[in-house]
Amino acid sequence: MNMLNVAVWGLGSHAKNRILPALSNTNEIKLIGVCSRNKKSVEACAELWDCYGWTDPDQMLTSDEVDIVYIATPIGAHFLLAKQAIEAGKHVWCEKPLTCSYTDTQKLVSLSEKEGKVLTESFMYLYHPQFQRVRKFVDDSKQIHSVICRFGIPALKNPGFRNNPKLCGGALWDVATYPTSALLTLFQSQQVQVLFSEILTKEGLQVDNEGRAVLRFSNGVTAYLEWGIGVAYKNEIDLWGEDGSFFTDKVFSKTKGYQPQYKIRDLNGKESIEHGEQSEQFMDMFTNFVGIMNNKEKADIERRNILQRAKLMNDIVNF
Repeated sequence: MNMLNVAVWGLGSHAKNRILPALSNTNEIKLIGVCSRNKKSVEACAELWDCYGWTDPDQMLTSDEVDIVYIATPIGAHFLLAKQAIEAGKHVWCEKPLTCSYTDTQKLVSLSEKEGKVLTESFMYLYHPQFQRVRKFVDDSKQIHSVICRFGIPALKNPGFRNNPKLCGGALWDVATYPTSALLTLFQSQQVQVLFSEILTKEGLQVDNEGRAVLRFSNGVTAYLEWGIGVAYKNEIDLWGEDGSFFTDKVFSKTKGYQPQYKIRDLNGKESIEHGEQSEQFMDMFTNFVGIMNNKEKADIERRNILQRAKLMNDIVNF
């Protein structure tokens, strides 16, 4: 496969600290340029990464050198930017979630299919060896009885768009999308029903700050999800099966060099500790995305996964 040229649209701290380094160190990808309205950020990143810098998105979108646009803007801007990029003939890799509207997600998926462009949603943790180990426990289990999945973070000093309802701020879209995507991946062949959900907004806030949901999968698995911003840090999956149980921490967000640990109990409750493999989950994700390019079957699977995730979020919101 020829080298894929990727341009990053949006230069917040996440893009600078995680996305740009990972793209630059992934085989078969070349960071061709960056785009933002912030001229200083564009100039600094273009110099640091030896790439083009655009403050005018049209220049990026009309460049024949750009194959893929990676969208790293606030969630509320994803729809219009992804639409522009696809219509300009570019493949789109987008930060999670693709949009905060099931209807908008459906439109983008349909457009990407019509134009023959790859569309991905960047749930980086799905590609780390830690999550593959979680999947192996599920696949090897006789029957999973239930799963508890929590992700909560302390209040951010500089929340930015996360406090802006017009940009899809709040805990639901920023945090809850992780446990929902995890469960759908673990039980991807199953139908899912929302038995209960609540999305809460603390007095004085403009956006929601916590929530929880109970799901039932068609194979009998019950799942409890909980998420929040402005709480003590939690980031975990706890599986309870007929023939054993499994717990692991820091599933979704990881510091560089993090080595996972798995607490596994057998049928009688005897516990063993297993140490997992270190890996850079953003590089793992980009390697997977490269494999989707020029592979219609994989591209179609990714579209279906995007729609499934958006549908579940829609069901939780509208319960």
